[in-house]
Amino acid sequence: MTSRRVAVIGGGIFGATAAIRLARRGHKVELFEKNDDLLMGASGINQYRLHRGYHYPRSLETAISCRDDIESFRSEYADAVMNQFDHYFAISRFGSLVSASQYLDFLDLVGLEHDFETPDFLKHEALETCIRAKESLFDLSVLRKIVRRKLHDSRVNVLLNREIRPRDVASYDFVVVATYAALNSFLYEEAPTKVQKYQFEICEKPVLQLPSHLMNKSVVIMDGPFMCINPMGTTGLSVMGHVVHGVRYLNVGFEPEIPSDLSPYLKAGVVSKPQFTNVDRFIDSASQYFHGIEAAEHFDSMFTIRTVLPETDDTDARPTVVKRASDRIITVLSGKIGTCVHAADQVVDLIE
Repeated sequence: MTSRRVAVIGGGIFGATAAIRLARRGHKVELFEKNDDLLMGASGINQYRLHRGYHYPRSLETAISCRDDIESFRSEYADAVMNQFDHYFAISRFGSLVSASQYLDFLDLVGLEHDFETPDFLKHEALETCIRAKESLFDLSVLRKIVRRKLHDSRVNVLLNREIRPRDVASYDFVVVATYAALNSFLYEEAPTKVQKYQFEICEKPVLQLPSHLMNKSVVIMDGPFMCINPMGTTGLSVMGHVVHGVRYLNVGFEPEIPSDLSPYLKAGVVSKPQFTNVDRFIDSASQYFHGIEAAEHFDSMFTIRTVLPETDDTDARPTVVKRASDRIITVLSGKIGTCVHAADQVVDLIE
């Protein structure tokens, strides 16, 4: 096998994993990240869930991909995986796009293990069904340490605070672009025919101190304009998401549009007591399903840009897309962290 010189642009979990897997195959890899650390964008600001497919009854392809790819993540990043929390998925009695019977048929079809259990902290009268799922979370701080170590051990040259243009990597045999929301910005010059439209969503993730009976619980209310809570590592805090209230701004186009009032938040990581927050709406919505969640204390919020294919609201599909944009450019787009190892191996196959 011929060793190639490869530039990987984007130090999120997808770019970093591709760099690691390529370097292990003997390629000379340099990883470029525009921030001052790795996993600082959407890889570090999310619900920290390792999806196995429970979340995607309207997209069989996404569910199966999550189910099949998760073991490769567990193998590569085992020490970051947290299995100590209880995980519940509940179908709302009101306004769900999927009925309880449809959801249970879906679980059986995909082969996702579950037990029927509605915990006391949920309002039973608001739910059509609730199951306890076999799923896991990841600890971001541990994952970041593992990624740094693996990059070092595989001799990847990591270059932080480096925003790269095509001319900067003209001498490389291959370029892997894993910049998520900024995917098009590199392709404009190098592969303009491959530029495409995406749906960009500026999302708020409130960080909460929940009442003791809700701490360390992972719950998703499905399937539609509802919400979820997930433990934030071992901090004792939780992150809340909401399909509607979490999206602070949305546009479909070639680049994300960023309102001036939200722009500072996107650069700040964790924002203490942000002025422009939807947390009250999050809590009000959650109170329909959770006993006592009104006592939650809002610590901080995190803001990031989520990038998905347009016109997927009906199916909620979240495919992992690895493709060749030109003879030497490969792009990676995914929002499901558990698929990162499989995506990296696809990159390796295209290069080799």
